[in-house]
Amino acid sequence: MSYVGMRKLVAAPIESYVEGSPITYGRGMILGPAVAADINFDVADNPDYGDDVLVNNDNGINGYNATLESTHIGKEGRAMVLGWKPVGSPTTHYEVTGNKSPEVGWGFVHWGQEDDEEVIQAYWFHRSQCSMNAIAAATKKKQVEWQHPRVNVQGMGVYIDNSGEVKYFDWMEFDSIPAAEAWLFARANIAEVTT
Repeated sequence: MSYVGMRKLVAAPIESYVEGSPITYGRGMILGPAVAADINFDVADNPDYGDDVLVNNDNGINGYNATLESTHIGKEGRAMVLGWKPVGSPTTHYEVTGNKSPEVGWGFVHWGQEDDEEVIQAYWFHRSQCSMNAIAAATKKKQVEWQHPRVNVQGMGVYIDNSGEVKYFDWMEFDSIPAAEAWLFARANIAEVTT
């Protein structure tokens, strides 16, 4: 399939997680206009050879890391996914400390073409921690070079039912973008679907 679009990069804070039960998320939000999500899975590679051939291989997923890119991630979004703390009432500034970032779920919608048919997909990643490894800034030149914030994600597996299997994300195909957004927004605990 050839992918051609991405939208609705969302996240929601994890309020509680008890192994063997579904995760409870707080109120989620759209992090900003989506640009890219680059997800890399840590896949086991444990070949077992016998009689000079590969007999078995454990190639399950052990986790993932991702880089999320948006044209703009607002202060509320950075506070939620990175743990940047507002100071003052009303807020005078945000503090960035050495504390670990909060755990969140996140997801997005994307679509593409397959055999001349549009395919719309939504992803929801159950549990992760985010970080921002760098802040880059550059002066405006003769031609604008757009600079986007990037958030690094470390994904974690969860046991959210009694199957005994670790889960990383849910994925679904849809007939329309509004249907995909509704599914995603329900998982992120976002009340209204906006397009």
